[in-house]
Amino acid sequence: MKSAAQGLGTMPARPLNRMSELRRDPILRRWVIMAPERGADTLARRGEPPADAGEARGPCPFCPGSESLNPDEIAVVRDGTGWAVRVTPDKKPLLHIEGDLGRRAAGMFDLMNAIGAHELVTDVPAHTLTWADFPLPQMTRLLELYRARTRDLRRDTRFRFVVVLKNHGATWSRYGHSHSHVVATPFPPKRLEEEVAGAREYYRMRERCVFCDQISEELRAGERVVARNADFLTFAPFASEHPYEMWIAPLEHAADFGTLADGAAASLAELLVDALARLRTALADPPYSVALHAGAVDGGAQAEFHWHWEIVPHLGHELGMEWATGIFSNPVPPEEAARRLRARR
Repeated sequence: MKSAAQGLGTMPARPLNRMSELRRDPILRRWVIMAPERGADTLARRGEPPADAGEARGPCPFCPGSESLNPDEIAVVRDGTGWAVRVTPDKKPLLHIEGDLGRRAAGMFDLMNAIGAHELVTDVPAHTLTWADFPLPQMTRLLELYRARTRDLRRDTRFRFVVVLKNHGATWSRYGHSHSHVVATPFPPKRLEEEVAGAREYYRMRERCVFCDQISEELRAGERVVARNADFLTFAPFASEHPYEMWIAPLEHAADFGTLADGAAASLAELLVDALARLRTALADPPYSVALHAGAVDGGAQAEFHWHWEIVPHLGHELGMEWATGIFSNPVPPEEAARRLRARR
Protein backbone atom coordinates (compact mmCIF):
# COMPACT_ATOMS: atom_id res chain seq x y z
CA MET A 1 0.00 0.00 0.00
CA LYS A 2 1.40 3.40 -1.03
CA SER A 3 1.72 6.18 1.49
CA ALA A 4 0.12 9.55 0.79
CA ALA A 5 3.57 11.01 0.14
CA GLN A 6 4.34 8.27 -2.39
CA GLY A 7 1.05 8.88 -4.11
CA LEU A 8 1.71 12.57 -4.42
CA GLY A 9 5.13 11.85 -5.83
CA THR A 10 3.60 10.31 -8.95
CA MET A 11 1.55 13.41 -9.83
CA PRO A 12 2.80 15.40 -12.86
CA ALA A 13 4.33 18.72 -11.91
CA ARG A 14 2.58 21.82 -13.21
CA PRO A 15 4.97 23.83 -15.42
CA LEU A 16 6.36 26.82 -13.55
CA ASN A 17 4.86 29.99 -15.00
CA ARG A 18 7.19 32.97 -14.88
CA MET A 19 4.60 35.34 -16.36
CA SER A 20 1.89 37.15 -14.43
CA GLU A 21 -1.58 35.65 -14.30
CA LEU A 22 -4.81 36.20 -12.40
CA ARG A 23 -6.09 33.41 -10.15
CA ARG A 24 -9.48 33.42 -8.44
CA ASP A 25 -9.88 32.24 -4.87
CA PRO A 26 -13.11 30.15 -4.98
CA ILE A 27 -13.73 30.57 -1.25
CA LEU A 28 -13.09 34.28 -0.71
CA ARG A 29 -14.20 35.06 -4.29
CA ARG A 30 -11.32 37.41 -5.01
CA TRP A 31 -8.77 37.65 -7.78
CA VAL A 32 -5.07 37.48 -6.91
CA ILE A 33 -2.28 38.65 -9.22
CA MET A 34 0.54 36.12 -9.42
CA ALA A 35 3.52 38.23 -10.50
CA PRO A 36 6.68 36.07 -10.26
CA GLU A 37 8.70 38.41 -12.45
CA ARG A 38 8.40 41.12 -9.74
CA GLY A 39 9.29 38.86 -6.82
CA ALA A 40 13.05 39.10 -6.39
CA ASP A 41 13.23 42.89 -6.75
CA THR A 42 10.21 43.62 -4.56
CA LEU A 43 11.12 41.24 -1.74
CA ALA A 44 14.73 42.45 -1.71
CA ARG A 45 13.55 46.00 -0.92
CA ARG A 46 11.20 45.03 1.93
CA GLY A 47 13.99 45.15 4.48
CA GLU A 48 15.34 48.49 3.34
CA PRO A 49 14.37 51.81 4.95
CA PRO A 50 11.86 53.90 2.97
CA ALA A 51 13.31 56.05 0.22
CA ASP A 52 14.11 59.59 1.34
CA ALA A 53 12.83 62.18 -1.11
CA GLY A 54 15.96 64.21 -0.42
CA GLU A 55 18.38 61.38 -1.18
CA ALA A 56 17.70 59.50 -4.40
CA ARG A 57 19.35 56.10 -4.80
CA GLY A 58 21.09 56.66 -8.09
CA PRO A 59 19.62 58.78 -10.88
CA CYS A 60 15.97 59.56 -10.17
CA PRO A 61 13.87 58.46 -13.16
CA PHE A 62 11.13 60.92 -12.19
CA CYS A 63 13.17 64.12 -12.22
CA PRO A 64 13.25 66.51 -15.20
CA GLY A 65 16.22 65.62 -17.38
CA SER A 66 15.78 61.87 -16.76
CA GLU A 67 12.93 61.40 -19.22
CA SER A 68 15.06 58.96 -21.24
CA LEU A 69 14.76 56.49 -18.34
CA ASN A 70 10.97 56.46 -18.88
CA PRO A 71 10.67 57.62 -22.49
CA ASP A 72 7.21 56.30 -23.42
CA GLU A 73 4.69 58.98 -22.47
CA ILE A 74 1.03 57.97 -22.19
CA ALA A 75 -0.05 61.47 -21.19
CA VAL A 76 1.60 64.69 -20.10
CA VAL A 77 0.45 68.00 -18.64
CA ARG A 78 2.62 70.91 -19.76
CA ASP A 79 3.48 73.96 -17.69
CA GLY A 80 5.27 76.62 -19.68
CA THR A 81 8.33 75.07 -21.31
CA GLY A 82 8.37 71.90 -19.21
CA TRP A 83 5.99 69.28 -17.89
CA ALA A 84 3.95 69.48 -14.70
CA VAL A 85 2.61 65.91 -14.56
CA ARG A 86 3.78 62.94 -16.60
CA VAL A 87 2.30 59.46 -17.17
CA THR A 88 4.37 56.50 -18.37
CA PRO A 89 3.88 52.73 -18.36
CA ASP A 90 5.09 51.04 -15.19
CA LYS A 91 8.31 49.22 -16.06
CA LYS A 92 7.30 46.20 -13.96
CA PRO A 93 3.51 46.29 -14.27
CA LEU A 94 1.19 44.17 -12.19
CA LEU A 95 -1.16 44.06 -15.18
CA HIS A 96 -0.31 44.16 -18.87
CA ILE A 97 -2.17 46.12 -21.54
CA GLU A 98 -1.40 43.73 -24.42
CA GLY A 99 -3.42 40.59 -25.11
CA ASP A 100 -6.82 39.16 -24.36
CA LEU A 101 -8.23 37.96 -21.06
CA GLY A 102 -7.97 34.26 -21.93
CA ARG A 103 -10.41 33.11 -19.24
CA ARG A 104 -9.87 29.42 -18.58
CA ALA A 105 -10.06 26.64 -16.00
CA ALA A 106 -7.23 24.89 -14.17
CA GLY A 107 -9.08 21.90 -12.75
CA MET A 108 -11.66 23.38 -10.38
CA PHE A 109 -9.99 26.80 -10.38
CA ASP A 110 -10.47 29.89 -12.56
CA LEU A 111 -7.66 31.93 -14.00
CA MET A 112 -7.00 34.43 -16.76
CA ASN A 113 -4.20 36.44 -18.21
CA ALA A 114 -3.00 39.39 -16.13
CA ILE A 115 -4.60 41.92 -18.46
CA GLY A 116 -5.21 45.50 -17.40
CA ALA A 117 -3.41 48.82 -17.25
CA HIS A 118 -0.71 49.85 -14.80
CA GLU A 119 0.38 53.43 -15.35
CA LEU A 120 3.02 55.32 -13.40
CA VAL A 121 2.30 58.99 -12.70
CA THR A 122 5.08 61.44 -11.87
CA ASP A 123 3.05 63.76 -9.66
CA VAL A 124 5.34 66.81 -9.77
CA PRO A 125 8.73 67.79 -11.26
CA ALA A 126 10.25 68.85 -7.91
CA HIS A 127 12.04 65.92 -6.29
CA THR A 128 11.30 66.69 -2.64
CA LEU A 129 7.73 68.03 -2.85
CA THR A 130 5.06 65.83 -1.24
CA TRP A 131 1.28 65.97 -1.65
CA ALA A 132 1.00 67.79 1.68
CA ASP A 133 3.18 70.57 0.23
CA PHE A 134 1.57 70.81 -3.22
CA PRO A 135 0.44 74.24 -4.37
CA LEU A 136 -3.26 74.00 -5.17
CA PRO A 137 -2.74 74.51 -8.94
CA GLN A 138 -0.39 71.49 -9.01
CA MET A 139 -2.79 69.23 -7.11
CA THR A 140 -5.61 70.43 -9.36
CA ARG A 141 -3.58 69.50 -12.46
CA LEU A 142 -2.90 66.07 -10.97
CA LEU A 143 -6.58 65.42 -10.20
CA GLU A 144 -7.57 66.54 -13.69
CA LEU A 145 -5.00 64.12 -15.07
CA TYR A 146 -6.55 61.25 -13.07
CA ARG A 147 -9.94 62.25 -14.46
CA ALA A 148 -8.57 62.22 -18.02
CA ARG A 149 -6.98 58.79 -17.54
CA THR A 150 -10.28 57.45 -16.15
CA ARG A 151 -12.13 58.73 -19.22
CA ASP A 152 -9.56 57.24 -21.59
CA LEU A 153 -9.28 53.81 -19.94
CA ARG A 154 -13.04 53.31 -19.84
CA ARG A 155 -13.00 53.09 -23.63
CA ASP A 156 -11.27 49.71 -23.35
CA THR A 157 -14.11 47.21 -22.95
CA ARG A 158 -11.83 44.74 -21.16
CA PHE A 159 -11.65 47.01 -18.10
CA ARG A 160 -14.28 47.27 -15.36
CA PHE A 161 -12.72 49.49 -12.69
CA VAL A 162 -10.06 52.20 -12.52
CA VAL A 163 -8.27 52.79 -9.22
CA VAL A 164 -5.80 55.52 -8.32
CA LEU A 165 -3.25 54.66 -5.62
CA LYS A 166 -0.65 56.81 -3.89
CA ASN A 167 1.85 55.54 -1.29
CA HIS A 168 3.93 57.93 0.81
CA GLY A 169 6.94 56.73 2.79
CA ALA A 170 6.51 53.15 1.55
CA THR A 171 9.33 50.79 2.51
CA TRP A 172 9.06 48.99 -0.82
CA SER A 173 9.46 52.10 -2.96
CA ARG A 174 12.89 52.61 -4.51
CA TYR A 175 12.50 56.38 -5.01
CA GLY A 176 11.21 59.13 -2.75
CA HIS A 177 10.12 61.38 -5.64
CA SER A 178 6.34 61.76 -5.46
CA HIS A 179 4.62 59.34 -7.82
CA SER A 180 1.35 57.46 -7.97
CA HIS A 181 -0.37 54.69 -9.92
CA VAL A 182 -3.43 54.42 -12.13
CA VAL A 183 -4.59 50.81 -12.41
CA ALA A 184 -7.41 49.46 -14.57
CA THR A 185 -8.68 45.95 -13.83
CA PRO A 186 -10.91 43.50 -15.75
CA PHE A 187 -12.60 42.50 -12.48
CA PRO A 188 -13.93 44.36 -9.42
CA PRO A 189 -11.18 44.66 -6.78
CA LYS A 190 -12.32 42.91 -3.61
CA ARG A 191 -12.60 46.04 -1.47
CA LEU A 192 -14.57 47.87 -4.15
CA GLU A 193 -16.75 44.82 -4.75
CA GLU A 194 -17.67 44.80 -1.06
CA GLU A 195 -18.42 48.52 -1.08
CA VAL A 196 -20.60 48.24 -4.19
CA ALA A 197 -22.46 45.21 -2.79
CA GLY A 198 -23.14 46.99 0.50
CA ALA A 199 -24.28 50.13 -1.31
CA ARG A 200 -26.62 48.13 -3.55
CA GLU A 201 -28.18 46.33 -0.60
CA TYR A 202 -28.76 49.64 1.22
CA TYR A 203 -30.28 51.14 -1.92
CA ARG A 204 -32.52 48.09 -2.38
CA MET A 205 -33.91 48.49 1.13
CA ARG A 206 -34.18 52.29 1.29
CA GLU A 207 -33.92 53.58 -2.28
CA ARG A 208 -31.22 56.00 -1.17
CA CYS A 209 -27.45 56.19 -1.54
CA VAL A 210 -25.74 54.99 1.64
CA PHE A 211 -22.84 57.37 1.06
CA CYS A 212 -25.19 60.36 0.73
CA ASP A 213 -26.92 59.34 3.94
CA GLN A 214 -23.55 58.95 5.66
CA ILE A 215 -22.45 62.41 4.54
CA SER A 216 -25.72 63.90 5.81
CA GLU A 217 -25.27 62.16 9.17
CA GLU A 218 -21.66 63.32 9.51
CA LEU A 219 -22.67 66.91 8.78
CA ARG A 220 -25.48 66.66 11.33
CA ALA A 221 -23.32 65.12 14.06
CA GLY A 222 -20.21 67.17 13.32
CA GLU A 223 -17.89 65.30 15.69
CA ARG A 224 -16.18 63.24 12.97
CA VAL A 225 -15.88 66.09 10.46
CA VAL A 226 -12.30 67.18 9.80
CA ALA A 227 -12.93 69.87 7.16
CA ARG A 228 -15.37 70.88 4.45
CA ASN A 229 -15.86 73.38 1.67
CA ALA A 230 -18.67 74.14 -0.74
CA ASP A 231 -18.23 70.89 -2.68
CA PHE A 232 -16.54 68.25 -0.49
CA LEU A 233 -16.37 66.84 3.02
CA THR A 234 -13.38 65.34 4.87
CA PHE A 235 -14.38 63.07 7.75
CA ALA A 236 -13.23 60.14 9.87
CA PRO A 237 -15.62 57.25 9.08
CA PHE A 238 -17.89 56.07 11.91
CA ALA A 239 -16.43 52.53 11.79
CA SER A 240 -12.86 53.48 10.84
CA GLU A 241 -10.69 50.40 10.49
CA HIS A 242 -7.47 52.38 10.96
CA PRO A 243 -6.41 55.16 13.37
CA TYR A 244 -6.72 58.58 11.72
CA GLU A 245 -8.35 57.15 8.61
CA MET A 246 -10.07 59.86 6.55
CA TRP A 247 -12.46 59.91 3.60
CA ILE A 248 -13.05 62.82 1.22
CA ALA A 249 -16.35 62.67 -0.64
CA PRO A 250 -18.38 65.03 -2.84
CA LEU A 251 -21.43 66.53 -1.17
CA GLU A 252 -23.43 65.96 -4.36
CA HIS A 253 -24.05 62.37 -5.48
CA ALA A 254 -21.71 61.02 -8.17
CA ALA A 255 -20.48 57.48 -8.86
CA ASP A 256 -18.17 58.33 -11.76
CA PHE A 257 -14.97 60.26 -11.03
CA GLY A 258 -14.73 60.96 -14.76
CA THR A 259 -17.62 63.44 -14.43
CA LEU A 260 -15.69 65.67 -12.00
CA ALA A 261 -16.25 69.29 -13.08
CA ASP A 262 -13.30 71.60 -13.71
CA GLY A 263 -14.23 73.91 -10.86
CA ALA A 264 -14.72 70.99 -8.49
CA ALA A 265 -11.19 69.71 -9.17
CA ALA A 266 -9.72 72.80 -7.50
CA SER A 267 -12.13 72.43 -4.59
CA LEU A 268 -11.15 68.76 -4.15
CA ALA A 269 -7.45 69.70 -4.37
CA GLU A 270 -7.94 72.11 -1.47
CA LEU A 271 -9.28 69.42 0.88
CA LEU A 272 -6.85 66.72 -0.23
CA VAL A 273 -3.79 68.87 0.45
CA ASP A 274 -5.40 70.07 3.68
CA ALA A 275 -6.06 66.51 4.95
CA LEU A 276 -2.50 65.35 4.29
CA ALA A 277 -1.01 68.48 5.87
CA ARG A 278 -3.11 67.86 8.99
CA LEU A 279 -2.00 64.23 9.06
CA ARG A 280 1.66 65.21 8.75
CA THR A 281 1.41 67.73 11.60
CA ALA A 282 -0.59 65.46 13.90
CA LEU A 283 1.53 62.33 13.40
CA ALA A 284 4.98 63.61 12.39
CA ASP A 285 4.68 62.73 8.69
CA PRO A 286 3.69 59.06 8.89
CA PRO A 287 3.69 56.65 5.93
CA TYR A 288 0.25 56.59 4.33
CA SER A 289 -1.77 55.39 1.38
CA VAL A 290 -4.37 57.34 -0.57
CA ALA A 291 -6.83 55.61 -2.92
CA LEU A 292 -9.67 56.66 -5.18
CA HIS A 293 -12.70 54.39 -5.07
CA ALA A 294 -15.09 55.01 -7.95
CA GLY A 295 -17.92 53.15 -9.64
CA ALA A 296 -17.55 50.73 -12.53
CA VAL A 297 -16.33 52.34 -15.74
CA ASP A 298 -19.23 50.80 -17.67
CA GLY A 299 -21.63 53.06 -15.78
CA GLY A 300 -22.99 50.42 -13.39
CA ALA A 301 -24.23 51.29 -9.88
CA GLN A 302 -24.70 54.96 -10.75
CA ALA A 303 -27.55 55.41 -8.28
CA GLU A 304 -26.05 53.30 -5.50
CA PHE A 305 -22.34 54.16 -5.44
CA HIS A 306 -20.56 57.40 -4.54
CA TRP A 307 -16.92 57.99 -5.43
CA HIS A 308 -14.56 59.03 -2.65
CA TRP A 309 -10.90 59.19 -1.67
CA GLU A 310 -9.66 57.14 1.27
CA ILE A 311 -6.57 58.13 3.30
CA VAL A 312 -5.01 55.56 5.63
CA PRO A 313 -1.82 56.20 7.66
CA HIS A 314 0.37 53.17 8.37
CA LEU A 315 1.18 53.40 12.07
CA GLY A 316 2.39 49.85 12.66
CA HIS A 317 -0.41 48.92 15.08
CA GLU A 318 -1.86 46.14 12.92
CA LEU A 319 -2.29 42.84 14.72
CA GLY A 320 -2.45 39.26 13.51
CA MET A 321 -6.15 39.31 14.31
CA GLU A 322 -6.89 41.55 11.32
CA TRP A 323 -5.22 39.08 8.97
CA ALA A 324 -6.64 36.00 10.68
CA THR A 325 -10.24 37.13 11.08
CA GLY A 326 -10.84 40.29 9.05
CA ILE A 327 -11.83 41.97 12.34
CA PHE A 328 -10.13 45.33 12.76
CA SER A 329 -9.18 46.91 16.07
CA ASN A 330 -8.82 50.70 16.11
CA PRO A 331 -7.13 52.20 19.21
CA VAL A 332 -8.10 55.77 18.25
CA PRO A 333 -11.87 56.31 17.90
CA PRO A 334 -12.75 58.44 14.86
CA GLU A 335 -14.29 61.14 17.04
CA GLU A 336 -10.96 61.60 18.84
CA ALA A 337 -8.97 61.39 15.59
CA ALA A 338 -11.16 64.05 13.97
CA ARG A 339 -10.81 66.31 17.00
CA ARG A 340 -7.02 66.09 16.88
CA LEU A 341 -6.89 66.56 13.11
CA ARG A 342 -9.17 69.61 13.26
CA ALA A 343 -6.73 71.19 15.69
CA ARG A 344 -3.76 70.68 13.35
CA ARG A 345 -2.82 72.45 10.13
